[in-house]
Amino acid sequence: MSERLLFIITSLSVFLADRLTKVLAYQNLKHPIDLVPSMLSLRIAENRGAAFSIFSTGNDVLRKVFLILIPVLICLYIVYYVFKKSVEPKTAVSLGLILGGALGNLYDRLVNGKVIDFIDLHFKIYHYPTFNVADVAVFLGTLILITTWRKS
Repeated sequence: MSERLLFIITSLSVFLADRLTKVLAYQNLKHPIDLVPSMLSLRIAENRGAAFSIFSTGNDVLRKVFLILIPVLICLYIVYYVFKKSVEPKTAVSLGLILGGALGNLYDRLVNGKVIDFIDLHFKIYHYPTFNVADVAVFLGTLILITTWRKS
């Protein structure tokens, strides 16, 4: 399989998985569900900002630049990079994970004006910000890139 096809399949799979899980979560999580008591639950959280709710308030123009324009430019660059450069399979997968996740959250921002999060991790007094499948994909894609990066 070509690296470009691998990139497209990965991106599309992440985007579709993110959309499906957000729709299912929004339809079915009227009340939080504890999967692992005191550690993992599912609950709807709406995030009008970026990671950790940064840019969730403030100047609307700046928010749109940081939450819509910059992600669009980054997504376009990722697609350009994959189709203009020769990339290894692991790079194609990692960039596909990042693009699919970015597009999933960008879709939410454009259509709903907010991102739907639903995975809630907590332990004793520590509470990690609620996240979604797109966030996991972006994290994993970035982790793969960092851990496999080779100096040329």
